[in-house]
Amino acid sequence: MTENKPHSYHEEVPFPRAVFSTSIAKLSPENPLPEGTLLGFIGRSNSGKSSLLNAITNQKGLAKVSKTPGKTKLINVFATKAGFSLIDLPGFGYSKASHKEHKDMMNLLDQFLNEIKSLKVLFILCDCQRNFPEEEIQMIETATLKKILPVVIRTKIDKLNQKDRYAVQKDMETVMNELGYPFPLFFVSATTGKGIGEIRKFILSKV
Repeated sequence: MTENKPHSYHEEVPFPRAVFSTSIAKLSPENPLPEGTLLGFIGRSNSGKSSLLNAITNQKGLAKVSKTPGKTKLINVFATKAGFSLIDLPGFGYSKASHKEHKDMMNLLDQFLNEIKSLKVLFILCDCQRNFPEEEIQMIETATLKKILPVVIRTKIDKLNQKDRYAVQKDMETVMNELGYPFPLFFVSATTGKGIGEIRKFILSKV
């Protein structure tokens, strides 16, 4: 596969069909999450979560892609026919949400990470065009503390030249050294399909 070939998502790595299941504003027994393994996806509001979910599932309209940052304010659940679910978590960082809305989103996220025992993997997304911020490092530490496997996905790798890609790789090596332990790391592009097959294989090995 050439990197500039659009929308080639390594279809030789089949992935179970996913369907939108529910949106959750508050976790409660009356609004339960699906049974089975849950895989969470989190990142800043411009990290490309929706595009990545669409690429992984090879379903272009599964997760709604918006040009306005911070549109994911609820927990959106996409269930697969294989018995596991992909969880699109509220984006942190910039958004046009009010202070109260942002606080509610963060409280919902904290509750989810603290209470949902079936969450096995947390994919932490970060745009390759920016440095890896402290907030994302804290998310790795939080997941590890709660015995959730943190997996870092650097998105939009197609936007960088070879020199800048190397710099991003070295930056992530520094983060691993500072934390004192390695974590799974992927460099992807939802536009070209780079890295999508590898993430699919990883997901299917964990469910």
